[in-house]
Amino acid sequence: MLVRLSLRWKIVGGFGLLLVLIGLLGYVTLSLFWSLREVQRGVFNDAVPGVVAVDEIVRSYTAQSAAVRGFLLLPSDPLLEQYAAEVSNVEGVLEESRSQFTSSRELELLDELTQAGEEFQTSVEDDVVPLAEQGQRSLAQAHFSQQGAPLILEIERLGRELRDLQREVVLRTEQDLQTRSNQALITLVAVIIGALGVGLLLTILLPRRLSSGLSELVEAARAIGRGDFDQKVDIRSGDEVEELGDRFTEMQGALKRLQQLALQDRELEIAGAIQRNLLQRTLPNTATVKLVPIQRQANLVGGDWYDVDVTHSTVTVAVGDASGKGIAAALMATVALSVLRAERGQGASARRIIERANEALKEATEPESFTTLIYATVDLVTGQAGWLNMGHPSPFMLTSGEGPERRDGRPQGYFLEGPRNRALGWFDEPGMAETTIQLRPGDRLIFYTDGFLEAKSPDGVIFGENRFAEALIRLAPLDSNELGEELVRDVERFAAGKLDDDLTMLVIEFQGAPLAQEATDEGRPVGRVTKTEN
Repeated sequence: MLVRLSLRWKIVGGFGLLLVLIGLLGYVTLSLFWSLREVQRGVFNDAVPGVVAVDEIVRSYTAQSAAVRGFLLLPSDPLLEQYAAEVSNVEGVLEESRSQFTSSRELELLDELTQAGEEFQTSVEDDVVPLAEQGQRSLAQAHFSQQGAPLILEIERLGRELRDLQREVVLRTEQDLQTRSNQALITLVAVIIGALGVGLLLTILLPRRLSSGLSELVEAARAIGRGDFDQKVDIRSGDEVEELGDRFTEMQGALKRLQQLALQDRELEIAGAIQRNLLQRTLPNTATVKLVPIQRQANLVGGDWYDVDVTHSTVTVAVGDASGKGIAAALMATVALSVLRAERGQGASARRIIERANEALKEATEPESFTTLIYATVDLVTGQAGWLNMGHPSPFMLTSGEGPERRDGRPQGYFLEGPRNRALGWFDEPGMAETTIQLRPGDRLIFYTDGFLEAKSPDGVIFGENRFAEALIRLAPLDSNELGEELVRDVERFAAGKLDDDLTMLVIEFQGAPLAQEATDEGRPVGRVTKTEN
């Protein structure tokens, strides 16, 4: 005898079973997601910090070695200060990193690395530096080569072993991920098979409209099982099934966003590391020019960049700002910086370098993208400075307060409003109008990006050129390093700590001897801007 069930009970039973399967599917999917998160946490909390710490320790000792070598070649207090700063830095890193290593072998290698580093520092501080300060530089160099250099090699070897141990941690976490993924996949396949069976049953017993809605949900579940979160679920049954379809769409959208955020964070971290490595953090100073870079990034990566090259008679600097934000802007900055360095390395002129950078940006970027740039050269002997301004904010001059054009013996400041050519990446002929100026000892020439001018307060008011000029003149009595840092603090306070764009600044302080010619150059007072059209 056949037992007849009313449609009501069929619907209730069918929906009940379907909800159970969907709940199990959601549980399996979330379990797989959390497994991935646990593995990622294992990598980022255990392996990656350890690798970063090891790299920083080795880098710091290498920097100490470089500073000592530089001191032996050309004794100077800044090199010893750099050495002392790196000693302090590595002590802090060693103390913090000890908690990141758990195995006995890791701790043993860390102890050996610490001991090698202490021996290196003892050799430098007790023998090498005293000999060099006594004028026995050859003997100091020989002592450093015999004792210091082998210790640095030993430190690098121990660092490699520590990194290898951390890579083993990464490998174990990957194996754990594979095991968990296989287990979840088996369960997920079983749930999908069950869902298919229920879907077939509901197609036979329930109205076509209801069965089609359930089939659509099953297909979406299959897609999620394959990692496809773009399935569109559109059920218009006017009942709980329709609401279930809406929630299902929201769930896969949330899973997709989480997946994309995880990938984007990793990509941004990699891009940020590459960009930081491209920029020069320690700039060469000469007897006549002091260079001070300042940079604050609003995001992990950005479009601001700078570059410096020093020869025996000139210093060449570039400050650029790529349009947009994020990875796209960082890629444009990388293209411009790479072309600049390549062409400069071949001895190209400033105009040729700008032409090649413009061509490369036009070919490699989108039509609406562009890069502003200032490319400047300063004569280390005469103080003659000239630059090409490619759509960039006008430089700012802080005078020393001395000379025929200075008033009251106090520093003066003003924008150098020379010709401004077109930004790079837009036009075949951006223009090559050049600006030249004569620097006096104590003058500071400041190149910067528009992040300073366009910073906004919580009320939407921009910082602007007036505040920028007033702040620089007010801070002019400070040292160039302090001036830049204080200006950044002023902007950050104005914006309530929320920067929408990067802040990049390069201060060029001319420290050369006073010029013998105090009169004029072709009828122009010394210190005035000269404009040269292409």
